[in-house]
Amino acid sequence: MKFFFTALLLACSLTAYSQLTVDLTEDLVLSETLVITEDVTYNGNGFRIVCEGCEPAILVKNGARVHFEGVFFPKNYAKWIQVEGAENANVTWNSPLMRGYIRTNNGGND
Repeated sequence: MKFFFTALLLACSLTAYSQLTVDLTEDLVLSETLVITEDVTYNGNGFRIVCEGCEPAILVKNGARVHFEGVFFPKNYAKWIQVEGAENANVTWNSPLMRGYIRTNNGGND
């Protein structure tokens, strides 16, 4: 219940206040895909984002620019992070174990 409340609180804060930075203080355990539609940075502080059975766990839409700093993900990114929609969407991640990015510049023709 604690994890669900944390996920709900993060989702509400993003949509209600267009928060630019989210600092994780524990693992973020999701029960469904996290949809991100605005620019945001997640400071993981060494914590994980977990969504068992979600494909993808994180869906970035509307050309949002998202950065994950110090967030740990499973090894199979194709099932975890998906970018769709608008041109110039940009997702980057950087942690001690991995670094990478997904960028679109095709006008939404994934």
